[in-house]
Amino acid sequence: MIPYMIKIEVNEGKLPWVVGIGTILFGILLGILVILYSKGSAARMWSVCLILVLMIGAGILLCIGGRNRRLTVEDSKISYRNWFGRQRIFTLKDIDYCDTALEKNGSKDFLRLYDHNGNKLCKLEYSMKDCVIFLQYLLDNQIEVRCSDKSDMMLRSMIRTTAVSAGQISAVVNEAYDKARELVSEWEKDNRKFEAKWKTGIATYLTEMTSKEKGLWEQEGYTPHSPDELPEGYLIAIEGYLQKDGQFVLNRQNHAVSFYTPVVCVSKSYQIEEQLKIRCFGNAMEELADMLDIWAHFLPVNRYHTGMISINHDLKDRI
Repeated sequence: MIPYMIKIEVNEGKLPWVVGIGTILFGILLGILVILYSKGSAARMWSVCLILVLMIGAGILLCIGGRNRRLTVEDSKISYRNWFGRQRIFTLKDIDYCDTALEKNGSKDFLRLYDHNGNKLCKLEYSMKDCVIFLQYLLDNQIEVRCSDKSDMMLRSMIRTTAVSAGQISAVVNEAYDKARELVSEWEKDNRKFEAKWKTGIATYLTEMTSKEKGLWEQEGYTPHSPDELPEGYLIAIEGYLQKDGQFVLNRQNHAVSFYTPVVCVSKSYQIEEQLKIRCFGNAMEELADMLDIWAHFLPVNRYHTGMISINHDLKDRI
């Protein structure tokens, strides 16, 4: 059996090259136009030339940074190269904690690693290619991650996601479903004016069998052959479909008014010497509450009708 090796590369991608080359070409073009058409004083010409030189220099630095700046991972060995090509090599054991934030409008976008003496090992941004995968690598290998409270929900969801064993899945999912039914019951009481109820249940999928072209109710379910041998892509979610007078509530495109909240999934692990990990999403109920609030807002301001649909997978009360 071929040993499983973790390999990750975080780099700047194509953006610094595109911006850098564009800045250089624009600076050169402006320089040609200034030389051909400028009639100002010599002092003014020198000032313009200095600005153009700085512009072209900034473009060159962007290209250098795009070429040099990267972080590579091979199992527990990590190599970081900064903008100017200076390299630092360290291992997972050298990392004390990670400080990170990803806030709206790019006001904060960083991932910093610190050693046990409080010294910074490296700094990355989520705009860099595969930076999110590197964060998952840190989480899977039990590195402490400190995240700002105002960070993007995706980032906070990753940090709150925990690993569970196959034997814990039933308890975790059933507990989440009980909480989900409480949220749904509260929504129905608060929105009696709709005279509608949610048909809810637990659904299980294999992600490679799902299709983006199909509606939620049209997706094919999946039942694992053994509860102890769960394949990559196995997913357990809590779903709900709004009903009124025994029929389903549909929008103008005949799509069912519904919600979908993943609770547990099996995905690739970035932990050393582990291939798959069972992940439990810690913010599943927050996402469900947000979706219910969205429907409470949109139902009164859009046109809906009722009809019958056939749900192409089982909705269970327990697993």
